[in-house]
Amino acid sequence: MMNRRHFIQHATALGVAVTLGGELADELRAATVAPDPNDPNDPNAITDPDHEIGDPYVGWKEGELDLHFISTGCGENAFYIFPDGTTMLLDAGDWNIQSYKDKVLTVPNDSRRPGEWIARYISRLMPNLETIDYVMASHFHTDHIGCGDYGLRKKGLPGDADYMISGISHVGEYYRFGTAFDRGYPGYDQPTTWAPRERENLVKYWEYAEKTQGLKREEFLVGALDQIKLLKTRDKYDFHVRNIARNGVVWGGSDSENVDFFAKYPANRESQKNENTRSLALVMNYGPFRFYTGGDASGVIRDEEGRDVDFEGAIGRVVGPVDVCKANHHSYKDAMPKSFVNAVQARAYVMCVWDRWHLQDNTASNMCDDTASGYPGARLMCPTQVHTGNAEMMEGKPWRKRLVERGGHVVVKAYDGGAKYKIYYLTHFDESMKVELVFGPFDSKANERA
Repeated sequence: MMNRRHFIQHATALGVAVTLGGELADELRAATVAPDPNDPNDPNAITDPDHEIGDPYVGWKEGELDLHFISTGCGENAFYIFPDGTTMLLDAGDWNIQSYKDKVLTVPNDSRRPGEWIARYISRLMPNLETIDYVMASHFHTDHIGCGDYGLRKKGLPGDADYMISGISHVGEYYRFGTAFDRGYPGYDQPTTWAPRERENLVKYWEYAEKTQGLKREEFLVGALDQIKLLKTRDKYDFHVRNIARNGVVWGGSDSENVDFFAKYPANRESQKNENTRSLALVMNYGPFRFYTGGDASGVIRDEEGRDVDFEGAIGRVVGPVDVCKANHHSYKDAMPKSFVNAVQARAYVMCVWDRWHLQDNTASNMCDDTASGYPGARLMCPTQVHTGNAEMMEGKPWRKRLVERGGHVVVKAYDGGAKYKIYYLTHFDESMKVELVFGPFDSKANERA
């Protein structure tokens, strides 16, 4: 009898390495620039003689924290490997991007849907992996979770749950998931019952996986330490995950109560129906290394007088300084205010880009400000793509020398117990996993302060 995996394998060919047209790929490679890794006066220059450029990615080994930001040109997709081998998928987007005039390049090409490209990428990292330990939907937008209208446009075999295979559920055709988190479970009623309709498709998938594949759903508890934890060798590594925000509730810190912005300013429950403010956010700590990610945490929450209460800044202040920050809301113009950026003080920012407008002058300026209005230190901005139409906007900008103008899968690797980290760019024009750039090694900030 045909099972679901066989069904999908027949629906979409597997095992063929597909590349973007050679001439176009060569043209894009030639056109892209980056901070000069060979300039000794550039703080982002390569300092490691074993820099690995031109070789296939070395991969993960025990004791390393690997943070992979997978470039498809369609959404935000992250796959994490913890120091003991525990795995986590955070978001997998899919939607009708081909109809959008300001989209970036679809990579490697559009012969497969993003969920399959993501699964194939994971299979190259961990060929024997069958179950991804954690899966998280940061919030209910198509570019983070997929949707019912776009994807494979298939519902699987007769008798299957009535959901469309798209985004996270598409990755789920190749891997089982252990524990799932989203912003709504268990009641899907906070701060109100409202959510974009793509939530329904994801919840149908969760319910199917619970009944047939052993998936467990848990409520994401704001402020919890190690709800997401090492599952293979729990006490071997100094690794911890702190839950920071969910549904407009922000951790209050070790000595304070959590702040529920929608309860404190209840008029926003109906007047500010912005899914982004409801995003899940967390901080990973590996020894002295710290990493923040918060989905699309952005948007405006107003007080009784109609004034912005700086929701994003409140997140930043409780997060505190990090080494690497995944930019909120793709670094779009409504995100990454000075209040947030100056609080997290990241050395490097990763920007998951599928849109011309995800690189903005105001957000780039905030992230790279080392004057008295910002914070001191070298900076590096690492987008998964830069739209070719942004050249004029970037001309002469002081932050441009800190921008990697090269598309690719971005990989952050923390090692030596989190004391050091590197940032890799892997080609996204084919599936070779070839290293095209390496930045670092950098010393983790907490290690520098010690």
